[in-house]
Amino acid sequence: MKHCHLITSSTFSFQESFENTLIEVFDLTKVSIKDLFNNKLRNDSKSELAIRINKCLQNEELVSTDLIMELIAENIKEITNGILITGYPRTKEQFNSLEILLSKSNFKISRLWILELKNIEDLISARNYEDVAEEMRVKFRDTIKQNNEIAKLIENPKIISKFDLDYPVNWEMDEIKEKIKSVHNTIYMS
Repeated sequence: MKHCHLITSSTFSFQESFENTLIEVFDLTKVSIKDLFNNKLRNDSKSELAIRINKCLQNEELVSTDLIMELIAENIKEITNGILITGYPRTKEQFNSLEILLSKSNFKISRLWILELKNIEDLISARNYEDVAEEMRVKFRDTIKQNNEIAKLIENPKIISKFDLDYPVNWEMDEIKEKIKSVHNTIYMS
């Protein structure tokens, strides 16, 4: 079985440096749902899948879980190492569908990484976002709730790694790498 890591974060917490370190330490291929959509619509717009996705978007509808699963399946079938899926799943239905797809594709979820900003108020005041503060607070609370719901779906709580972050995030890359390597040993050495 190949390893699959999921990463989710509360809105406004840093993620890219963390993702890059995960990719390096665990030898993962990044699977960004956003990038998959963009690439499919830009580079393969005439395909049946792209046409169906585009139709949803033009009708201002959410893209169905089934279409997202098709897109992921299409992109992971040739991957020989592990994968890092970013920003997905967001619902129980998506999680269950993803788990089935991963199993059929010889992947197992090895780790759920949750990055959460401790206090949105620090970000709002530091960036002078008062005009959109309430929208940010609502999105922040919704995302934390969503992260907690996904964490509850993981059958083995030992594979969940949660990092609470202050704003601004002042971690050095070496510090991030050490934290991740300590988790690496619990996944790959057991």
